[in-house]
Amino acid sequence: MSGGFNVEQSALHAYVKAVEAAAGRIEAIRSRTQRLELAQQAFGKLPQSDDLKADYDTQRQESGKDLQDAVETLHSTAEALRDSADSYEAVENENRDIVGGGR
Repeated sequence: MSGGFNVEQSALHAYVKAVEAAAGRIEAIRSRTQRLELAQQAFGKLPQSDDLKADYDTQRQESGKDLQDAVETLHSTAEALRDSADSYEAVENENRDIVGGGR
């Protein structure tokens, strides 16, 4: 491209793989932490143990949603990066065809 501007589609695709891998790791963490249910007895017999259990359950559910949101964001990011790489490649191909390169 003119002016020394160059986009390496392979670098974008490599970054897509890294983002998707991060999404996979977060999903695995979310999956494991959502199984960490504690019985009411784990909070003892203090007067506020019922409240502690309720707070724990709420935090576990909310953190699960936060992690799921992070996974969805990373998947969206990967998709946008993939689309960008494909668009850059299409423009490069069009420009090459216009100037007669690669023939």
